[in-house]
Parts: sequence; C-alpha cells; structure tokens
Amino acid sequence: MLKLIIFVIITDKLYNNRKIYYQKHMKQEIKNNKIRWIDIINPDKNIVSFLKQDFNICSSILKEYIPKIKRPKVEEYKDYLFIVIHFPIFNKKSRKTISTELDIILFENTLITSHSGSLPELKKIFEKCNSNAQTKNYYLKNNAIELIYKILDKLIDTRMPMLDHIDDHINNIEEGIFNGDERKMVTEIAIIKHDIISFRRTMKPQRMVLESLSRNIGKITSENFSRLSAEVIGSNIKVWNTLENHKEMLEALEHTNESLLSYKLNNTMKILTAFSVIMLPLSLIANVFGMNVTNGMPFESQPFGFWTVLFMMITVTSFSFIFFKFKKWL
Repeated sequence: MLKLIIFVIITDKLYNNRKIYYQKHMKQEIKNNKIRWIDIINPDKNIVSFLKQDFNICSSILKEYIPKIKRPKVEEYKDYLFIVIHFPIFNKKSRKTISTELDIILFENTLITSHSGSLPELKKIFEKCNSNAQTKNYYLKNNAIELIYKILDKLIDTRMPMLDHIDDHINNIEEGIFNGDERKMVTEIAIIKHDIISFRRTMKPQRMVLESLSRNIGKITSENFSRLSAEVIGSNIKVWNTLENHKEMLEALEHTNESLLSYKLNNTMKILTAFSVIMLPLSLIANVFGMNVTNGMPFESQPFGFWTVLFMMITVTSFSFIFFKFKKWL
C-alpha cells in the first residue's frame, strides 16, 4: 500500500512537471492539404533538435535560435528563408512598449514561427485556424508564403489600435496643458515620448525586412506575390505615418508646455524682483533712522517722528509701485 502511494505521488509530480514544461515550451501544428504551420513558444534544446532532424535547418540558424536576436534580418538558404522581425507590445501596467521577436523559417509549403513571450494576435490567428475551418482555409489556402504574408499583414494592422492609447494620452496632455497643469504634464510627456521612441525603434526596421522578404521570395517559389507584398508594406507605412503624426504632435505640445512654464516662471521672477526693488529703499530708510548714534534720528524729539518716517516709507513704496506699473513691469 505504501509503495502504491509513493508511486502515485511520483507519477503525479512527473505529470505536473511535464505539464509545466509544455506550458512554457509549446509546439503546435496545423495542417491543411499540403500546407503546414508549426508555431513554437519559448524554444529550447529539444526544439532545436527537432528542427535539425525534421527540416535539416542550417547549424548557423540553430546556434542563434534560442537567444534573442536584436537585429532584424532576412537570410536566404537553399530551399527556405530565415526571417527575424520584431513587433511592439504595449504593457498597460508599466505603461511601456516592449519589443517581441518573431523568428520565421519559411519553406514553400511549411511555415515555422517561433517566439519567446507573448504575441497575442499571433495566438488568436492560430487558435482561429485550429477551431474554424473557414479561417483555416483562408490562411492555409495555397502555400506557406501566402500564409506568412497574411499573418504579417494582420500583425502589422493590429499595431494601429495600440497607437490609440498614445492618441488618447496626447489628447489628455493637450487638455492638461491648457487647463494650467503644465508641471504635471512634464512627466506625462516624458512617459509618452519614451513610448513613442520604443515604438519607432521596433517599427522602423520592419519595412527593410518586408522589402528584403519581397526580393528573396523568388528564391523558394516561382509564383508572384507582389500584390500581397505591397499590401503588407502599405500597412507598415500606414502605421509608421500615424506614429510620425503622434510624434510631431507630442513635440509641438512639449514646446507649448515649455513656453507656458517659462512664461509663468518669468512672470514669477518679475514679481519677486519688483517686490525686492520696492522693499530695498524701505530697508534703507529703516536702517538709517534706526542707527544707534547720538542725535541719529532727526525726529527723535518730535511726538510724531515715527509716523513721519512711516509716511516717507509709504510715499517711496507708492512712487515705486506707480513707476513699475507705468513701465508695465507689473
């Protein structure tokens, strides 16, 4: 009985460990006719062995397959292409845009996608293809090249809603600036500016990768994919132009905010300077008549001496104030 309990505990532990492993390192596959799509999440050494044995992938690719590749690229091999492309993902909690890498091995009829971390839109496409026959027939229709173009077009189009949060924040910043919250908006502008910089850093190399992909497609197929290629590049240009508009708008608001802050600061300094200048003769009069010397104060024997000095101070203050108003310094 004890042996049975121990066996059950060990088996359950092994099952849970295996379950955790497959959750972290997942390989999913969809087939439709002759077309095959394999999606790999968090590749490990087992995945590398699988690619080597089943597809005879070049060792130079396998060496850099697991670690992140910072440089997007398209490499041509005998009967397939190796593509590295990045997509920006916005994290609502940290309010930061991070770059997610997508590695692609493209044969004429087989597509292998690999990514570490989350690519929600790619996951949705895969799940829809897996559960819906109509969606599967749309994506996996003719060959893997058409499939990757449709996937890339979808992934790039889904960047547009991500730009909506930038647009919303820019509108809030504009409202805050003209409602007198210039100091608070300095931090908000810095956050959105960092977001745009991260987005631009990820999106800018995409067009180069897409154009290079279009030029190298002819190496693995004789079919013409210029229309699909133009659509994907057009989607990239649309996202980039929207991002550029947001960047220019934010820079204009930043300049306006700095101008308003400078104006308020200068106005404050002007008022403080005017008060300092007005108070200077009063301090001088008080010090002169407060000198501790014999007969130092001409009015010390008069009953209204204090009020006489006070009148002189008020007269000097009034004259200084009228002079500053006349010069429009106040």
